[in-house]
Amino acid sequence: MGVKSFYGEGADFTVDTSRPMTVVTQFLTHNGTDVGDLSEVKRFYMQDGKVIENSEATILGANAGNSITDEFCSKQKAKFGDRNDFAAKGAMKQMGEALDHGMVLVLS
Repeated sequence: MGVKSFYGEGADFTVDTSRPMTVVTQFLTHNGTDVGDLSEVKRFYMQDGKVIENSEATILGANAGNSITDEFCSKQKAKFGDRNDFAAKGAMKQMGEALDHGMVLVLS
């Protein structure tokens, strides 16, 4: 959010979508265990043998971060004037509890 040269087709982008890449998504807990409360969803990319951290969300201001946390979601909702329904429904902790019941990832 905000870094327009991060992801796109061609060598001018940090992640060049015209070349093979691996996208890694991590679901991290507050205590680093499988039974902890979900606290962060982090994404990074691997391309040409390099690990590429996700871009910073510069549109949200300084130190907004590059991963999804309760704080990040609150900043995003405030920036765009949206109701923070995510927080009202239990935020990351509740999402982690839902994931514990099992989900299927579908990409198209």
